[in-house]
Amino acid sequence: MAETNNPSSMSDFEALLNAQFAVYRKGFNPGERVRGTVLEVGPAHVVVDVQAKREGLIPAEEFRDAQGGVTVQAGQTLDLTFVAMQEGAFLFTTRVGGPVAVDQSIAQAYASGLPVEGRVQGEVNGGYEVTIDGRRAFCPYSQMALFKQEGAQYIGQKFTFIVQEYGEGGGNIVVSRRDVLERERDARREALKGELAPGQTRAGIVTRLADFGFFVDIGGVEGLVPLKELSWQRDLKPADVVKEGDAVEVLIREIDWERNRISLSLRAAQEDPFSAAVARFPVGSALRGKVTHIEPFGAFVEVVPGVEGLVPIGALGGGRRINSPRDVLAEGQELDVQVETIDVERRRMGLRPIDTRVAALKPGALEVGTTTDGIVEGIKEFGVFVRLSETQTGLLHISETDVGKGGNAAARLERAFAPGSKITVVVKQNDGKRIGLTLPARWQKDGGDLAGDTAAYLQNRRPPDKLGSLGDALAGLKL
Repeated sequence: MAETNNPSSMSDFEALLNAQFAVYRKGFNPGERVRGTVLEVGPAHVVVDVQAKREGLIPAEEFRDAQGGVTVQAGQTLDLTFVAMQEGAFLFTTRVGGPVAVDQSIAQAYASGLPVEGRVQGEVNGGYEVTIDGRRAFCPYSQMALFKQEGAQYIGQKFTFIVQEYGEGGGNIVVSRRDVLERERDARREALKGELAPGQTRAGIVTRLADFGFFVDIGGVEGLVPLKELSWQRDLKPADVVKEGDAVEVLIREIDWERNRISLSLRAAQEDPFSAAVARFPVGSALRGKVTHIEPFGAFVEVVPGVEGLVPIGALGGGRRINSPRDVLAEGQELDVQVETIDVERRRMGLRPIDTRVAALKPGALEVGTTTDGIVEGIKEFGVFVRLSETQTGLLHISETDVGKGGNAAARLERAFAPGSKITVVVKQNDGKRIGLTLPARWQKDGGDLAGDTAAYLQNRRPPDKLGSLGDALAGLKL
């Protein structure tokens, strides 16, 4: 006798079993015809093999003769029609041929819950007139589809219906196409339970748009793409991105089978534009962008569609203090900016405006005694900061001007040296980290000597974190 637990035999059996499961059906549509083999005859149901991952059931009543005996046997092959899911099993019948009852009996279809075929003849008050085998029936608007569809065309078409009401003598027949669609959806839903998982990317068709997003059919079940998952760009509506019938790729974010909810993302299935923007515009790059929206702390500028960078309020105003970015910018305005910082982890990009006048400054080596032009960048009570190039800023100390100390010195300096104005200065000191400036007239008058206050300040203050910054590097100055 051969050993049944032989590893080779077991692996062959497993491969054969897996190959067989691969061709098994996962679901059926209501009214679909299949062929099945009787496996077992029970008191309530006849169990059949329909080449699916679940067994099929047929009510035993369909096979009882006049004496109450069952006329079908195990191994017998039957032509069947799928009706619906019933407690995890596929429910079939032998009493219909295709979607229409064999005996064309609407009454029998009503009693058994089997689908029938009808043609939509026209629109009447509250719904549609449907004819089934020459008999008039009524389908309410709410029962024609799973959800309302604008512009849907039904008149003249044939559909499968379930008979919901059947009056005596065949009067007052009410049918529902929605019941059939719900059965189909439930069958597909059961088949997809083992296939769908969060993180998958699936192809789908846009079925309908709503104020809060749009719905996508991903092979038998619908999922919702909410507003925040539409696009990497801000402030878009569903109609700005898709229309009904569009084929889309979506990423499955969450699945809740109990609540019949699937959350999808359109933007997550697309290339992240931030990565592309970082590769295209590294730190130091110059670009022209559009101001998308303004906040009290700064202005957001579109770098590429879907990616924005922030210009902080402190970088606006050309050196003068402003109360709001709206004092100097407007939404929709184009702006030349330079990339200052990139935070890949937090998906943030810091920008600063490019002053074309500053970009035009070419002071050279800025050796002591060099006369050069600069732009007034900022005012403090101890002096004037002058931008000499895109990376260098010097200090024109108050002692190098005709503005006296005491009182509101900053206000007097601002009146004498308007922020953003052009000024000619002479380099009095440059040690590679700090640049001291004076006015040409004073340089000639003093013969090039470094003024005491300026020298003390430049020698005692700690080096700034970055050339050209106007931060707290001057806090140590004593006036």
